[in-house]
Amino acid sequence: MANDPQKIRFAPHGGLYMAPAPDGSATGTKLPELVGDGVTAPAGYKAFGYVTEDGVTITPAIQTNPVTVWQSAVPVLYNVQSASFQVAATLQEVNQLTTELFFGAKWIAVEDKDGQPTGNYRLDLSSSPDLTEISLVVDWSQGNILYRSVIPRAMVSERGAIQLQRTNNQQYQLTIDALDYNGTLGYVLTNDDILGTNGTPAPVHNFAADVTVPNSTTNDGTAAAWTVKVQTHNQTGPVTVSLLRADNSAWDVVGSPLQADGSVTVTVPVGRESAEVKVNHAGLDLCYQAGDNSAVATVKTSCTVAGA
Repeated sequence: MANDPQKIRFAPHGGLYMAPAPDGSATGTKLPELVGDGVTAPAGYKAFGYVTEDGVTITPAIQTNPVTVWQSAVPVLYNVQSASFQVAATLQEVNQLTTELFFGAKWIAVEDKDGQPTGNYRLDLSSSPDLTEISLVVDWSQGNILYRSVIPRAMVSERGAIQLQRTNNQQYQLTIDALDYNGTLGYVLTNDDILGTNGTPAPVHNFAADVTVPNSTTNDGTAAAWTVKVQTHNQTGPVTVSLLRADNSAWDVVGSPLQADGSVTVTVPVGRESAEVKVNHAGLDLCYQAGDNSAVATVKTSCTVAGA
């Protein structure tokens, strides 16, 4: 491959967003499935606001142990000891989201002896604090080339000191570490032509799908068939919904076209307690893992079987 200066990337624009970590419920946080538009916060997420000019530092790491043997002076392989995915940033805005995450506590309104608001607010620092579990999204872009890093579950692992000065503003330095989420630490989305298919960024659109299991509290896949509901949003053309066969050999189309409201109901045959559902739109495949007793399907980072 020839050297290509057009492939050098900067991050002059970006944003940092937070939401409660997904809890598996129908009303819980839904993880972003597309890269977005580079400006708008993902649905259900709130922006931290301004970050210092140093920007955001993303650090994926794998710690390994060498395996040495008698017959060689060098390791014969390396074994994974641990893995991590870390985001660090210094936040500039003094707002509720930033300060509550930094101090690890909630603001409450102070009332007078008659129960009337005083216009004051109080944040109590516990001697045995609870660690807040969050979901984090980092967006960055250069022109129409967009990137998005999603961490489904994370906690603050380190906090810097606040300096109160006459000439410099308050800053909140945070290091946030990813936690395990169904075998993943997070994922990265982009419309950049990473695979070299056409040389131009893919068009930005906001297509999304919610995949839920309507009767998750009473389903028993071993005894009866059960259903999965796919609700699509912002589609600009045909949408195809498919169900992966039990032997993972191929996909069976179960929904095309959709209902007038953009939804389709998928029936999972008796004998299966879990199922993988694929939603295809404009050349994009979104795959979900649904369980008969899980209210919300889990977004998969890749489909078990590629193609039709």
